[in-house]
Amino acid sequence: MVEIVLGVAVFVLAVAVVGLFAMMGELSGRVPDPDQPTTADLTPGPDHLHPVPEARLGAEPAEWPAELASVRDADLAHVVVLSTTCTTCARIASGETGTLDVLPPPLAVVVSSPRPEAGAGFLAKHPMVTNYPHLVDVGGTWLTSNFEIAISPSVLVFAGGRLQAAHTFNTATTLSQLPAPDSREETHVHAAKTTS
Repeated sequence: MVEIVLGVAVFVLAVAVVGLFAMMGELSGRVPDPDQPTTADLTPGPDHLHPVPEARLGAEPAEWPAELASVRDADLAHVVVLSTTCTTCARIASGETGTLDVLPPPLAVVVSSPRPEAGAGFLAKHPMVTNYPHLVDVGGTWLTSNFEIAISPSVLVFAGGRLQAAHTFNTATTLSQLPAPDSREETHVHAAKTTS
């Protein structure tokens, strides 16, 4: 009798072990190989861009800094917002994540900085930024007072001097996925500027 019970127990254990190995094989087939990059790793997608919900879309500043005149006067322009206190911003400004040239000109850079010296130091450390018209925005005053933008890195899209869109991003290459501004908005902005 004991032999029968032990035989059944060994049989049940053997079936359980075979089932366990089968489940482990199924699970290992679902886990990606960490040494093989996935398509998502190689191609930045729109999911890496996030709209800035508090941005004051349609806003046009009463005064533009002289450094950003090319943005003010363009039918379509981009401003990349970086900060001296942001690690990701430093990586972007160094060119580590790609070039900002994925955006069409005119392109300008605004560096938000708590003090003018920190802004000057950031520009000295990241000369790529100085390849574009650039402004050190002390305390982020110009950005926040005109557009409610207090987050970096971010990219602002302007049409006719008015803010059309604002997104956060993590790499320069992601900027190539920036959606085109709504043509109806551009027409509305153009008509508003013509009538004023």
